[in-house]
Amino acid sequence: MDDLTKLKIAMGLIITGLYEKEGQKIEGEYFYSKRLIHGINIFQSLNYKYNPKGFDFNKMHEQSFITKYAMHPVSEWFEGWEKAEKLELEKQVFYCMDALVGDSGFNTFHVNDNCEDYIEYIEKDIIAGIEQKAVYDCLKSLNQSEYVHLRKYLIEHPIIKFSDLRMLKLMYSQNSIALQAIENAYEEIRDNCYICPKCGWTLQKEKIGMRCQSRSCSETKYIERELEKILGDSGMFRLKRGVMKYIAVPGKLELEIHNYCDKHKVKNVLWPDMDKYDIEITFPNGDVMAIDAKAIKEPYFLREKVEKDGGFPDGNYKKGLYVIPDEFANERTDYLEIINRKLEEIGKKNIYCIRLYDLKKEIRERGERK
Repeated sequence: MDDLTKLKIAMGLIITGLYEKEGQKIEGEYFYSKRLIHGINIFQSLNYKYNPKGFDFNKMHEQSFITKYAMHPVSEWFEGWEKAEKLELEKQVFYCMDALVGDSGFNTFHVNDNCEDYIEYIEKDIIAGIEQKAVYDCLKSLNQSEYVHLRKYLIEHPIIKFSDLRMLKLMYSQNSIALQAIENAYEEIRDNCYICPKCGWTLQKEKIGMRCQSRSCSETKYIERELEKILGDSGMFRLKRGVMKYIAVPGKLELEIHNYCDKHKVKNVLWPDMDKYDIEITFPNGDVMAIDAKAIKEPYFLREKVEKDGGFPDGNYKKGLYVIPDEFANERTDYLEIINRKLEEIGKKNIYCIRLYDLKKEIRERGERK
């Protein structure tokens, strides 16, 4: 096995091991992840090979690896490596990743967004067991209208009252699959928390700051007295974290596009053919555009997915668009170039990556304002 393959295996084991380790938190106990330890051993054997002079045997221990490596940008892990040109490190997806975990204080950590994104887009099967798949599999077993209605409901209701949850279940009382999707989607809020002003989910107060479903929410500075509080015994329910992160949050971008089309009288269909792509838009002149909204902050993750999927799904459309939030394009000015260059390389001439602002402009100019 060549060294680059070993390194990719090591990174996959380290990242999934960190995710596994966080999910097994039990107060007063220390959980050792076999995946993480295996990944560390492979990585450190390569570290010793390419950086023998700077190698530190004290960093072999799991806890030391987390603080000395995982809490720092991945590119810094390779400082001091020599004669590693054949690895082409800067071209690897993991190389550009920020710190995999954040410090929660008192020798605890939380997995960062890019760590979870890597698992979802590069090691899809690892994430298959979480809440998101349990709900999505049920949704895919519904008919088209049921699928759209229930998926839209989940996106628009990250937190609901028990009475509203009961009404939702009554609506689908004759549909056991839909009931199972609802059951898999929501959990009771048992601890005091706050409603997140950014995403609408829950902020949990921790030893240092607040914790939400994503790093961007958690790192925002909040004034506690201005937040809406939810008591743990108030009979409120929320989406499970996996459902919120991988269905509801990306869905907000999809619904924003859908609602903007409605505003400008542009015909559109949400999740056509059971989610072949996110939105199909038909302009007044008959031109059809297929939209795949991507709330993926790191462009190299999307590039990897585009390459693995072979580009955009086939369909009867004039143009296919990957649409990203404006803030992603503003933070990474080369985002669109990275994706469009890859699309050009694989011969997708009518597929492009654009920012939300530009899509809205085209909808506005080709539609009719109410």
